[in-house]
Amino acid sequence: MKFSADLDETDLALVNALQTAPRASWALVGRALGISPVTAARRWKRLTKAGLAWVTAYGGGFIARHHVEAFVEVDCVPSQLSSVVAGLVEQPQVASVEHTSGQQDLLLTVLVSDLAALSRLLTDVIGRLDGVLATRSQIVTELLTEGSRWDLRALDRDQRQIMHDGRDDLAVQEPDPTPAPEDIPLMLALGRDGRLGYQELAQRTGMGESTARRRTSRLLRAGVLVPRCEIAHSRSNYPVFVTYRMNVPSAALARVGSALSGVPAVRMCASISSAHNLVVNGWVRSVPDSRRLEEYLVERFPEITLVDRSLTLANFKRMGWILDDEGRAVRPVPIDLWRAPATT
Repeated sequence: MKFSADLDETDLALVNALQTAPRASWALVGRALGISPVTAARRWKRLTKAGLAWVTAYGGGFIARHHVEAFVEVDCVPSQLSSVVAGLVEQPQVASVEHTSGQQDLLLTVLVSDLAALSRLLTDVIGRLDGVLATRSQIVTELLTEGSRWDLRALDRDQRQIMHDGRDDLAVQEPDPTPAPEDIPLMLALGRDGRLGYQELAQRTGMGESTARRRTSRLLRAGVLVPRCEIAHSRSNYPVFVTYRMNVPSAALARVGSALSGVPAVRMCASISSAHNLVVNGWVRSVPDSRRLEEYLVERFPEITLVDRSLTLANFKRMGWILDDEGRAVRPVPIDLWRAPATT
């Protein structure tokens, strides 16, 4: 396997370890990788300083039950696309911004409090940006899998087992877990740095350290807060993003969607309310591999009718982090679906 000059095999294994357990101690990471905790921490500091990897956090399953996630297609005047992007990436309700091939110019992932807030975001914020010609939105009805579960596949079985056995934040079932108002500052702070220690979390939120620890642990265990280790896609050996729009018969949607979520190349899969009812995003090694993945999915799941596909030309923001042209982290704009949409 060919690796980037910026990340060697140990770096990739380190990122993969933190994909498995984003808030794991350096002692656990070091034990899994066969390096000292000091070495693991030093390598991570180098990667984050260069923007090559980072840990963020955002709301979990409660969003689908109580709030709104949507994919928004935006058409732009070509010469004004950069200025439109500059306005979009600063919006805390706009989690991700991609420049894509296909019928739309930009593809956004947005998270808002309710449908009325989505309407305001589309009309009062996005629609007022100079250069925006049109928007189309598709509401997520069920998020079947998403990027926090995607795996770089750089760990061997033993390393993966060590990381799994050492986790102390495995999700447990709660009737209907939701964040309390006092949890929101914690979630926003962890959106900026998902590996913040409890002492620093306490300082940033104004709560006691024991309270920060207790509340954060509850959010993680209940799946209210989802930590996620990211990597600059240009350095990941999976630099090409492909998005498929599909139709699946309603009776087969749950079964097919669940099975699609288990395909290693699939990073996100969601059922949506639209002319098509399923959207799938994959990370692959090359543009030709996007076609091979398509052929595999259509062959394995004959119920699928492929409606459309597009490639990501540039990724300007991913789940609350502004990125540069090579997908490296520049700075966070944490996802804040509780804030009312407002013009910048």
